[in-house]
Amino acid sequence: MLLCAVPDRHGCRTVHSPTGLGSRFAYGGSSNMIDLKGTKVVVAGGAGFIGSQMVRELLELDCSVVVYDNFLHGSPRNLEDIEDRIHVVFGDLLNEWQLASAFRTHRPDYVFNFVGDTYVPTAYDMPKRFFDINVEGNLNLLMACKMYDVKRVLYVSSTEVYGEAQDVPMAENHVLNPLNTYAVSKLASDRLCFTFHAEHDIPVIIARIYNAYGPRETEPYVIPEIITQLDKSPVVYLGNLDAHRDFTYVSDTAQGLIATLCSDIPDGEAVNVGSGITFSIRELTERIGKAMGHDEIDIRVDERRLRRLDIEMFKCDATKLRNATGWKPTVGLDDGLQRTIEWFRSHGHRWIWEDRIEGTIRHDE
Repeated sequence: MLLCAVPDRHGCRTVHSPTGLGSRFAYGGSSNMIDLKGTKVVVAGGAGFIGSQMVRELLELDCSVVVYDNFLHGSPRNLEDIEDRIHVVFGDLLNEWQLASAFRTHRPDYVFNFVGDTYVPTAYDMPKRFFDINVEGNLNLLMACKMYDVKRVLYVSSTEVYGEAQDVPMAENHVLNPLNTYAVSKLASDRLCFTFHAEHDIPVIIARIYNAYGPRETEPYVIPEIITQLDKSPVVYLGNLDAHRDFTYVSDTAQGLIATLCSDIPDGEAVNVGSGITFSIRELTERIGKAMGHDEIDIRVDERRLRRLDIEMFKCDATKLRNATGWKPTVGLDDGLQRTIEWFRSHGHRWIWEDRIEGTIRHDE
């Protein structure tokens, strides 16, 4: 099919085709989606977990990719197999000079912002650092995007901004009631994007992602923590076993974020990215145990792992994104868990975060 590129409201070309993102992203949504092929994209936080997957997805779309990262949570090891195909800039969003220099040098067309402190227990001890990085860092990036005429920027927000579910599944108009410091900092930055679009005409869209999982995890979230424990013995210590979470494999999450940026959903709006399927932590653990070859596992509650204000249910309503782009996850939980376990085993039975911490209770002892 002939692809006809025309200017869109962002000043960038769009593709009139039912596969606006190319065959790898043939969602079948709007025919007026931004075509990223040949564009320059900055991935802030591109050495992190989802960020490093995003870099790989963008390379598949023939983008020129610049990673901007200070390696606080991410690692160069997450990029070492593709380092000859990308530009890596060591920089901090809190350093406005570094940020401006990077944008002046590379002149990105589009930006994805993955930078942030994200691990909830850390926020109990370091609340100011969370606000500095998650809010001020995003503010600096938004201003750089305006200064250097970025065509569109996607801010990666979190389902945590919703708090406990009042409606299930949770749509974008769900009440916003964050219950921890991390969530408050994400909501502040989420609303900053909305306001800066309204006040300064910055072309930013907000993606609220649910629980992503997969290779190259950089924090001891529940799935890598369970895998680590069950790799050592059939006994696993966890917190709230009855909490339900919406898990999405990392490549599906990254592709959902690309679809969001490329969509014709108006700037300033928020978009959910999640599977719409939930599993309890107990069921999740049992599935991981089976995938790792355990006939039986012993799941024990460790009170030190209970969050101070826990949330019982996160379930995504991704209707808005699906209607706009046709996106939907393609990797089921069992398949995704198997891929994650295989990656873990092929990389020394060790996660990057194990080099600096031990388990999820490091801030609660």
